[in-house]
Amino acid sequence: MGGSDLQAVERDFAFVVDATLEVEKLIKAAKGGDKKLIESVSVFDIFSGSKAEAQMGEGKKSVAISVRIQPKAATLTDKEIEAISAKIVASVAKVTGGELRS
Repeated sequence: MGGSDLQAVERDFAFVVDATLEVEKLIKAAKGGDKKLIESVSVFDIFSGSKAEAQMGEGKKSVAISVRIQPKAATLTDKEIEAISAKIVASVAKVTGGELRS
């Protein structure tokens, strides 16, 4: 039996990035947060244009992603999920210069 019977966890993040950033790059960066446990990353919202820039600064857009974390060996604790979340944020920041939207 594989670990697929363990319940996956979904976490959503919204990042403020340069308006010119390719979304694919952000997805790759998020996956890089934990290659073993992150099963998929999907974009569910992009907020760009003049309204976005009014809120977040000129030349910026917001990209919201949903990250699916699939435990392999055991159900993840809240602490472990927090740690993976922190790694995702750090990886996106490093690769794209993006930061969590407050």
